[in-house]
Amino acid sequence: MDSCPGEEGMALAIPPLRQSEKFHLFVSYSSMDAAWTHMLISRLEATHAGLRVCLHQRDFTPGRNVLENIADCIHQSQKVLLVLSQDFVQSRWCLLEADLSLFGYCLERKPVIPVLLRPCQVPLHLSHLTYLEATDSRFYNKVVQLLCTPNHRLARSLPGLRPVPSLYSGKTLLTLNCINRDILPSWKVGTFSTLSIPDPLKEVLEDPEVYKHAVGILNGVQSPRSCLRYLGCRIVLGIFLILLAMLSVFLIVVSGLDQENPGGSVFHIATVSVFVCLLFVVLAVNSLCWFRRFSKRKMQELVLRVGEANQLLARHSVLLGCETMNKLYFVFVLLEDCRRAFLQAPDGEALFQEALLRFSSAYACCLVHAHFPLCEDAAGAQGHLELGLCFCQFVSLQLKKTGGSG
Repeated sequence: MDSCPGEEGMALAIPPLRQSEKFHLFVSYSSMDAAWTHMLISRLEATHAGLRVCLHQRDFTPGRNVLENIADCIHQSQKVLLVLSQDFVQSRWCLLEADLSLFGYCLERKPVIPVLLRPCQVPLHLSHLTYLEATDSRFYNKVVQLLCTPNHRLARSLPGLRPVPSLYSGKTLLTLNCINRDILPSWKVGTFSTLSIPDPLKEVLEDPEVYKHAVGILNGVQSPRSCLRYLGCRIVLGIFLILLAMLSVFLIVVSGLDQENPGGSVFHIATVSVFVCLLFVVLAVNSLCWFRRFSKRKMQELVLRVGEANQLLARHSVLLGCETMNKLYFVFVLLEDCRRAFLQAPDGEALFQEALLRFSSAYACCLVHAHFPLCEDAAGAQGHLELGLCFCQFVSLQLKKTGGSG
């Protein structure tokens, strides 16, 4: 399987193009991976005379709509190669090309060859595909093998492909950054786009209005409005209060020395000076720390709003999580078994909704990071997930930690 038939001692036979085909291979990649992709294509074209590879910068028709160029070039190609990386996943054009290639594959049985250049979170609509690893020592030979194999035989000749993990309970679907995250101050609550549902969520959220409603709940959280939200203002106020304390002490000492019997008021001067100094120092420190406490309360408010959104999303096996004010995590998690566990108690549905409100954000973040700080306390307890803690276990541990009751 190292090479296609006839590789030993003779040139490889690239399948001839049919009448409706112009290219042997359409390559979809991120601009960040252009150097690696061009090196691979140059090697293929230099080794195999007559190989026609479609690259957008040289083969797209100038003046035509980009969508028409992509669709036509995929349609006119024998095979499609996807260079997968996190940059590819985050590129809307690359994802569009991937969608069109899969559409063409479904209609014409056009082979799609995913190449994993760097580890990445593969979108759900690509997760059923298998891929070649660019780090494999036999990677180039395997690519050549696929190119040499006619399409009707390719399904029986795929060399050592490994399936991407399928959708499972606890899988991270999407990390969503707020609008203008790179220029957003740390004290400001992010605003998240509701124009359209992101591609990774379309597999599980069929109704876009559910997504828009859930994210709209979070967008209702207002940013702090006090001028103390700025670090510069807090520092200036703190310095002013410290200087005011020093001035007050100085004035007290001077006024004490003006008395006829200064020795008798030394204790009084020292006491007042220490009191005034401590008072202003405490005010200065309070001013510096005020915004941190305010931000913590604002974060608690945002977590509660995430809980409200999760009360809507949980019906669709999706939970939201947030650890900062400008980033959201979407996790696919099956909660029906946990819900039935809650329903065994009186007012079980109300308890389940309260648990979603209070604990679902933290639970989603634990699933994202695959880390449960209290999981050793649940050793031996039966849960509803094969890996990690199920939601009802997590809620039980949180209540135990805070001394609450379920």
